[in-house]
Amino acid sequence: MKRTFIIRLMILMALVSGSRMIFAQGTEDAVKNTLSNLFDYSKSKTYEKAALLIAYDGEDKTRSHKDALNPANKEELNQAKRKCKEIAALIELSNKYTISKFSTNKSDGKEVYTIEVDFISGDQKLVKSYSFINDGKGFLLTNVN
Repeated sequence: MKRTFIIRLMILMALVSGSRMIFAQGTEDAVKNTLSNLFDYSKSKTYEKAALLIAYDGEDKTRSHKDALNPANKEELNQAKRKCKEIAALIELSNKYTISKFSTNKSDGKEVYTIEVDFISGDQKLVKSYSFINDGKGFLLTNVN
């Protein structure tokens, strides 16, 4: 009886840790997909769509890092354009880029998902970190380092 209980407990623990790994992989794939879309929108100058993938960071603290930029607002659309031009310039100046690392940490009580991208041009490599939060509807870019 005791042996059966231990076996069941071990199976349950394996299932729980396996489901965490699947969730983490699903999150990683979703964040990578968002970054890929953001890169595509930046290259094609589709700023309105890109704005919906970038977190608002402004004076309205009720929206700051909780809501996407509003493409109908000229000032917020300009923020998206600046960010997209920066991304497009990195892509254009590079021969290729690769995603090198994905990590998760907490900041101000929120999960922050970070992807490191290696931009390679000849023998030079520039590493940029793209950080995202989940606003409940999807992932939003919050920071580029």
